[in-house]
Amino acid sequence: MKKILVTIILSLITTVSFADGHTSGKFNASGMGAWEVNAMNAGKGDMAVTYDGIAGLTDETPDSIFHKSTMHCIGGLTLQAGKFTDETGMCRFDLIDGESVYMKYEGEGTGGVGGTGTFEIIRGTGKYENITGSGFSSRQNLKSKAPGFSTSMNQMSGEYKY
Repeated sequence: MKKILVTIILSLITTVSFADGHTSGKFNASGMGAWEVNAMNAGKGDMAVTYDGIAGLTDETPDSIFHKSTMHCIGGLTLQAGKFTDETGMCRFDLIDGESVYMKYEGEGTGGVGGTGTFEIIRGTGKYENITGSGFSSRQNLKSKAPGFSTSMNQMSGEYKY
């Protein structure tokens, strides 16, 4: 009788916990990207920069929705004496299941070197329509030989719920 009661209680707790149908997870995705860059150079490390590009990502957790995804980001920043504190932009992650997730971000760093920042997942398509989440990002710029382009190694980690 005691075992039956425990089983019923555990069943009720499990049902209550998952009754809202939400799925959540953590992710730690990384990859490399290429970005078309437009810049207005005022000299002495002062510059306005916009960029538009794509990156391929894998995740340390193979069941993460961001594993084997691509991201398309458009953003910008203003350098003063080679540093920036105002980077903002938006990314669309195209997931392996055909759906997309959107996030907005802000960051700071050093021009031509890299930066760090935070992001907020704002919505998605299909089953991810109501996704939310947040996390941290970083990038290290790589030496690019193509004029008007930048390449980088990117890392994003955080949590999501949909």
